[in-house]
Amino acid sequence: MLNFVTFRIEDMQTNPQESLFSKRKRLPWLLGALIFTAMLIAVEYVVGWKTVLAQWQTVPTNTLLPALILFAGSYLLRALRIYDLCQPTLHGRFIAVLKLSVLHLYANNMLPMRLGEGLFPILMKRYFSVGFTEGFARLVWLRVLDLLIAGSLIVITVSYFFPTLAIIGTVLGLVSILVIYVIYRFKGRSWIVQHSLYPKVEPIIKQLRLTAPQGSRQFIRVVIWTFLSWGCKLAALIMITRALQSLSNFEALAGVLGAELSSILPIHGIAGSGSFEAAFLAGLTPIGLLSSDVLGLAVNLHLFILGATSMFALLCFWIPVAKPTREDISI
Repeated sequence: MLNFVTFRIEDMQTNPQESLFSKRKRLPWLLGALIFTAMLIAVEYVVGWKTVLAQWQTVPTNTLLPALILFAGSYLLRALRIYDLCQPTLHGRFIAVLKLSVLHLYANNMLPMRLGEGLFPILMKRYFSVGFTEGFARLVWLRVLDLLIAGSLIVITVSYFFPTLAIIGTVLGLVSILVIYVIYRFKGRSWIVQHSLYPKVEPIIKQLRLTAPQGSRQFIRVVIWTFLSWGCKLAALIMITRALQSLSNFEALAGVLGAELSSILPIHGIAGSGSFEAAFLAGLTPIGLLSSDVLGLAVNLHLFILGATSMFALLCFWIPVAKPTREDISI
């Protein structure tokens, strides 16, 4: 769940009834179906689906259940993050926020080409009468928080295997951020304002300012919720990874982080097929762990995520949510 760029502003202003199968979205569905089919064939050819699924026999119940509880905890913490970030708008509506968060994560996991991101502002409007522009701005801040934590975890993981590379990368990253900030302060701001596209993006910029964490306390809280949610999810996935194959904690973390960062990519098959497995393999390749067994491991880890998120979505789907009246809804 880290890419929001592909969700265009025009998509927010369309009628939700236009659905995810409109003409302009047929291409993503077609590409997603092709990637999904290619993934099914590749796994059968390289490993064999029977061999892949047989690996679950090695996972004991006393590992699977705690992992599932931790994974559920990460969903609960993500809902708490949204609830905290969107105060006072969502005050007293945590159960509805939980439903929104779970369904959004389910859509992100299941729909191709990042189409699931569009569900967040749609549900914000449907459940809480929050305008599309504000809902999109809230989504941007959620993704910024995810990138903040993900970047920190990448640095920690890389520093374990390649300490010198991690130091060089961190220094270059900090210098780049400093240079961008200086350019923005002295020239960038005036250039942005004078650009011909500014009138079109100005409403979004204003909403980003309005929806940003209000004060240091709220910022610290939402960072903590983000860190804890990532921690629970990664711990659950590492437990499953190590139960399926004998890897160290940091080796498992490298693969899991790579797979999680696949959500940045705009190219996804249906249910994230293909990109998740490729990113998992990419995370382990630099440390010399690349084999057909690892591909089977990536597939099974992906199946755990899809199974868990489907179960959570099914449970939350039946939670009743009072919908706003037509007069309450703003654009």
